[in-house]
Amino acid sequence: MRKIVIILLLIGISSCTKKLSIADFSDEFSFYTSELRIEAILNPTDFMNSVVRVDKTILVTDTSLFNGIDDNGDWISFTDENGNGKWDEGEPLNDDIGGKDGGRGNGVPDKGEPHVDDYLEILPFVHDSTMVSVILVEQPSGNLVAEFEWHSKAGTIEEFYRGDRIDSKPIEVYTYGGYKPMSQYSDIKIESKKEYEFQITTGNGDTITGTTVPFPPAELVMDGTIWDTDTLLLNSVGNDLVQFLTDEGVSLGNFTFRSVVTPDSFIFSHSAFFPPSELDQSDYAVFTLSKNMFPIGLSQVTVSIPDNIYSQYFISSLSLRDEALSNLRDQNYNVILGIAGSITETKLYIKNKYK
Repeated sequence: MRKIVIILLLIGISSCTKKLSIADFSDEFSFYTSELRIEAILNPTDFMNSVVRVDKTILVTDTSLFNGIDDNGDWISFTDENGNGKWDEGEPLNDDIGGKDGGRGNGVPDKGEPHVDDYLEILPFVHDSTMVSVILVEQPSGNLVAEFEWHSKAGTIEEFYRGDRIDSKPIEVYTYGGYKPMSQYSDIKIESKKEYEFQITTGNGDTITGTTVPFPPAELVMDGTIWDTDTLLLNSVGNDLVQFLTDEGVSLGNFTFRSVVTPDSFIFSHSAFFPPSELDQSDYAVFTLSKNMFPIGLSQVTVSIPDNIYSQYFISSLSLRDEALSNLRDQNYNVILGIAGSITETKLYIKNKYK
């Protein structure tokens, strides 16, 4: 999720510096009123994984949430293997890895360490589960496609910490709340290049809308490929490049690589996003991946194709309030923070023996 970061410069006076707490500037933001930020994401290839996330904005001066304390008691100190009461080199640090101001192996939770101001402590106070109605309709007909309902575990967030190896498991997997399609709409089929609109009614009667036109999923170029059942084999003759065809209007693709441990267990390896490399003669755009992009051994690659509005939201440096960034509007056509977008997905198993 995107974040608004306020950077305060250190003020130098007579060659001296002083650290200032952002909480000292709370009076500057006393006029601020919390507002909604919404990310409504349609998943045409797996409709039941569509989600509408509705959050309330908070100030960075809100120390009641970001208090630097392990509020729920899940922080774990170092393991004192030799029983001498202090951390010694080679003993497991667990969560006691040191925070923003140090504190490595000091036996107390510090700001910036795992499980201090983590998602479990923050998200329940940020989510807004009070929406009266969340629906998806076709445009321009306005016909109802599906109704959404609140789920406290609507999706997951994988969190890594600085210094983790890129091929390691995520340190934490958190769940977040959001609105998901009701179960009776599990057979819904979403059409590519057709316009859909999210309509959200808030507790105070405001109506927020935003539209998306999903692209078709990317398709693997099958020429010269060699397979073992459902797995593409690399390092075979004429098969050093993997190419995907996508719609000529696509501006960005996101590629996520996960090593396969067991059929139901994956380890995140890495991800990358970039635009198509070329247009082929049939007016399709082409993504070209070299074998070096794939983990050694068996992996799963997910090719995600966001619509162009969501692509811009993903990579843009525009302000969240910029009307060119957010396509969400209330009934008075005021800009609402966030995005209504769509992502189609293509999943593929690939075995890479050598780099």
